[in-house]
Amino acid sequence: MVNRFDCFKLLALWLDEHALTVTSRGGNAREWAHLWPRGANFHSLNMGMCLSFALGLSLAFPRRKVIAIDSDGSLLLDTSGLVTLADVNPGNLLVLVLDNQSYARMGPTATARSADLEKMAQGAGIKKTATITSIGQFEMMVKPALETSELSFFVLKSESGKTRIKVDPRLIHGRPMLENFITAVRSHPDYQGNPSESSD
Repeated sequence: MVNRFDCFKLLALWLDEHALTVTSRGGNAREWAHLWPRGANFHSLNMGMCLSFALGLSLAFPRRKVIAIDSDGSLLLDTSGLVTLADVNPGNLLVLVLDNQSYARMGPTATARSADLEKMAQGAGIKKTATITSIGQFEMMVKPALETSELSFFVLKSESGKTRIKVDPRLIHGRPMLENFITAVRSHPDYQGNPSESSD
């Protein structure tokens, strides 16, 4: 199994400054906000929403890499999103699903039994998939995926346990996080603006 924070530290080294990121709730949001507090990041999406939100963002910013940092519990709530993802097939989207086989407070997820998220993605029609179980595999698969124009879907079998990272809650929760995201999007070099604004 991989250590989530170790993987995130590598990801932060590899990302372009104009990449856009989306995370599910919990440790994903806290650890990623600690390592990547700048740029257009939408943190702590409710369960089942991370993948679809990232897909929409990838369509809005087709020339930039978008990274979805999802979790097993979140994705299991909306696996139908995998079908839409395969149909749209955005070449600028990288999906990382941290699978620790458990919910934060509700016991094991279905992946602790026989559910296989990579096989679900393959069955939906996603071509480039992998299940990653070591930091070496993470480097071998994820770094090249950031440099290609191909939809990639990787499940990271990660260690369970609560994060010890402390982060400013304004980076990951509520209206302050939303306002930071909107400000970053509007200042992004690829932002096209509101059509109604340009027609005045």
